[in-house]
Amino acid sequence: MCRTEKRELEVKLEEYILCMEENAALMRDVPMPELDEQLFSLFEKTGNRLAYENVYFQRRKYLAVYGCLAILQTSLSNPGSSPGNLLKLEEVIRGICKEECWALPAHVDRANDPGWRRTVDLFAAETGGALAEILALAGEKLDPEVQKLARKAVMERVLTPFLESRAPYSWWERGDNNWNAVCAGSIGCAGIYLLTEEPEHLNPLLERIVDSLSYYIEGFADDGACLEGLGYFGYGFSYYVSFAELLYRYTKGKTDLLGPEKVRRIALFQQKCYFPSGRTLSFSDGGGNEKYRMGLTCALAKRFPEVEIPPAACAGGFETDPCYRFMAIYRDVIWTRGYLEDCDEAQIGSESQNSSESQAGNVSPVNASAGSILFCPTAGEYVLTDSTAGDSAYTVLPDAQWSLARGFSGGGMACKGGTNGEPHNHNDIGSFLYLLGDEMLLADLGAGEYTKAYFTEEKRYQILCSRSLGHNVPLIDGKEQKAGEPYRCDSFWSDEKGKTVIHFASAYGNHAVRDLVRTMKYDALSECLVVEDVLEAEGDPVVSMQENLVTEFQPRIEENCIIIKGKNHACRITVEDAAGRITAAEKKHYDHEGNSKVVFCLSWETPADGSKGRRCRFRIQWVK
Repeated sequence: MCRTEKRELEVKLEEYILCMEENAALMRDVPMPELDEQLFSLFEKTGNRLAYENVYFQRRKYLAVYGCLAILQTSLSNPGSSPGNLLKLEEVIRGICKEECWALPAHVDRANDPGWRRTVDLFAAETGGALAEILALAGEKLDPEVQKLARKAVMERVLTPFLESRAPYSWWERGDNNWNAVCAGSIGCAGIYLLTEEPEHLNPLLERIVDSLSYYIEGFADDGACLEGLGYFGYGFSYYVSFAELLYRYTKGKTDLLGPEKVRRIALFQQKCYFPSGRTLSFSDGGGNEKYRMGLTCALAKRFPEVEIPPAACAGGFETDPCYRFMAIYRDVIWTRGYLEDCDEAQIGSESQNSSESQAGNVSPVNASAGSILFCPTAGEYVLTDSTAGDSAYTVLPDAQWSLARGFSGGGMACKGGTNGEPHNHNDIGSFLYLLGDEMLLADLGAGEYTKAYFTEEKRYQILCSRSLGHNVPLIDGKEQKAGEPYRCDSFWSDEKGKTVIHFASAYGNHAVRDLVRTMKYDALSECLVVEDVLEAEGDPVVSMQENLVTEFQPRIEENCIIIKGKNHACRITVEDAAGRITAAEKKHYDHEGNSKVVFCLSWETPADGSKGRRCRFRIQWVK
């Protein structure tokens, strides 16, 4: 994936800023929606999060729009609206400070914690960090009473509870996932902005934040992979890099949290998760259409030359983030602008331009790591160079146990090993996904709707997208994989040329199973994927194995063949070994936005291979 053209980024940034200004004009005479007890208690009564959170995040949209414009207004296209924006910002800040609690209902315990109103969760920390930054960068424009009110609220609701606690404040302070980065990063930034004149408080706070963030970095695989999913990479790492930048400035370059080699590998993770069509890996609570944060990506590209910026069409716009996180939105503007100002235009686009002139006229590479799969806008199709069959079409993350291949159509395949005790875990060891173009014909459903049950261990794995039945893995003796770190991949191997071998008997906790091995062979040119599963068992009764595949498209079954047809692409699955007929069962899936979708689970029994074993082989081919 080559770096996107400079002009594409400029246009994207212009659209981003214009969208903020348009929202400011639309919302200026509209009051923020109100939060109330009825909405707050809904989660406690029913487990529903979306009703309260939709209102909460709309209020944060007001803060992001008017806060950013207050800071950036002098250099934007509509400075005449600045007085109105400032008055609205003051109104918004007063409203935010009057909220009973900045934390979400899902993250507080009103029944048992008398101090629940001062709970520092992700969103309380984000709110405190946002207000602190607005005060530091635009505070002189605001009414002194509003400045005082905001500072008092940040101190009372975020900084003081943290400062007065003994480490760890909460589990997240030594956690290894996005909560750590968001909470610690926000608190650290707020401290630098508000406590610079109080070094006796600020310096111990910063030492504690730096120590906390070391646990966050440990949570990444050594190869840089974020096991929570691509979306959580962008979320958590945005706050890590934001704090790292402020700390570097505050310490005059003495503390550089971006300096370690592992951080460089983490910075390279994002580009490995994109297929040429723009679709993304959806492992764990990720998504198949993730948009990258333009600011974060530009900041990383500025620091690390190996970082590649995906096509601008894959960049998130202002409205992409439904939570309207001020710190990341503000940095989408200033970090992208800084990158564009500092880089040389010829460097950004030269490789793409040279390739287009010599290969196919107006062709721009969408995956330099694949080296040879290019999209031609004028032809509206992918074209190949002589080196397409090279090994560089394949990416392996050995520590995360992920393997990814990019195909001729712009799609590809990806598979994983790992454990069933990962952050935002799904019981999906040995699973894979298969794409043609931008259509995921065999699916990894990614994140489901966040409800109380979704984060309750005994209920999480009754939800389709989290359980094995919602993944492309077999059932053993009619049972799915078990949840927990002991249930893991026994071994993971890839030749980095399209062949991956996964041993994962331990994922099922069935002591009668000696070995379960899945071998996958993928060819990037033909986009043919061959999957073979071999089960070895012992004892009585004989252990059964049932294959299970998941698709979001209506399948057509013709004896031993399954046809899956999307809007633009289709594949044929030929089952070489089946004991009985292939069936398709409709299942209901609630996606991350709470939308109900019908998906289909394809299944068939596998025949015996000897007295105690089972073997099944099926081939997935592109139907052109």
